[in-house]
Amino acid sequence: MSDYRFQKFTNTGARLGNYCISLNPSFSFGFLSGFYNKEHIKNYTSVILFYDKEKKAIGFQFTNDLKARGAFKIVHGKKQSTGSLTARSFITENDLGKKEYFGKKTPKKIIDETFGNLFVIDLLDKEM
Repeated sequence: MSDYRFQKFTNTGARLGNYCISLNPSFSFGFLSGFYNKEHIKNYTSVILFYDKEKKAIGFQFTNDLKARGAFKIVHGKKQSTGSLTARSFITENDLGKKEYFGKKTPKKIIDETFGNLFVIDLLDKEM
């Protein structure tokens, strides 16, 4: 009998290295495969967005409460490996439709004193 506890790897071909959230000119956010899979985004139906104007940072709080005030519905890809959401009102309200903000950003996981667990992207980070 072996002392090893192997787990079979079956994710061949999966693109797991893209741990990013992208802000796109189409007034949308994309959850790339690495982030989507590692953070189990397929288990959520919606996301609440936060904005820190001074730091130019966006916070994402994933939830299954479709009735939560301000929640945006997540559109899951057909293969359940990526996701996106259209947030025209959020992007327009906060004047985020600027070319210098577009692109892929690496999120940081934080615990906010008021809002709890958030994934945060810094809009001033250079594109990956």
